[in-house]
Amino acid sequence: MGMHLQLTKRTWSFQPAKNIVKYLIAIFLVTSINLKAQDDPINELLKTADILNQTLLELTALSDEDENQIGEQLDKKITGELRLTKERKFNVRSIFNKLVKHVERKKINYSYKIVDTDEVNAYAIAGGKMYINTGILDFLETEDELAFVIAHEISHNELKHCIKRIQYSALASSLDPNLGEIVQLAYNLYSMPYSKYDEYEADDNGVKLMKKAGFNKKGAVSFFTKLAKLEKEYGIDKRDEVNDFISSHPTAEERKERIK
Repeated sequence: MGMHLQLTKRTWSFQPAKNIVKYLIAIFLVTSINLKAQDDPINELLKTADILNQTLLELTALSDEDENQIGEQLDKKITGELRLTKERKFNVRSIFNKLVKHVERKKINYSYKIVDTDEVNAYAIAGGKMYINTGILDFLETEDELAFVIAHEISHNELKHCIKRIQYSALASSLDPNLGEIVQLAYNLYSMPYSKYDEYEADDNGVKLMKKAGFNKKGAVSFFTKLAKLEKEYGIDKRDEVNDFISSHPTAEERKERIK
């Protein structure tokens, strides 16, 4: 059973996590010395670092209840800056519900909001909250394309990409932050771009999820075909790195070829 960061009287305790960090660093240093005799020490070192990294994340994992609580508070801060509107063009609710039936993290409070902006984008935050811009709804042509976009954003939470960012930053802090400080930390992080590999993982899981829900994988391919054309219009210098889809790393063409 994992060691959780406990919420007691609205205070999050990171002291056990700090001791774990020191212990894992010691293991890492000892392992690094022993790896000098390996044929490929750099590769082995990277593997060891990844194992220790995943171990730390598991040992200090926030509970689903805690994650939902962070997501709810973060959503309030973000929503206050947005102009929300009603669904249009697609039955977003129907597509969303079909996909959510097949999620593995059943205790996460998945939900979405429609944002009135021309930007072709959708994004997710910890706790299963998702924001879908009217710009991307107007940009898409089929339900299968929209199903992939929603499945991709759900996958960022299914794969814990959103909450792991918060974990990393909280563990790096020298303080034991309360809920308000954690939410502020999450707010500072939510618009930062995901890594290339996080995007690939969300693409892969998104395709699996949409297929389970009865949608056609071709929707993902056609979506990235359209996106590749839009990227050319934007130009490399004008791509928005915080956009979950229009970015220079990875490009829409690269992501399409992987899916195909």
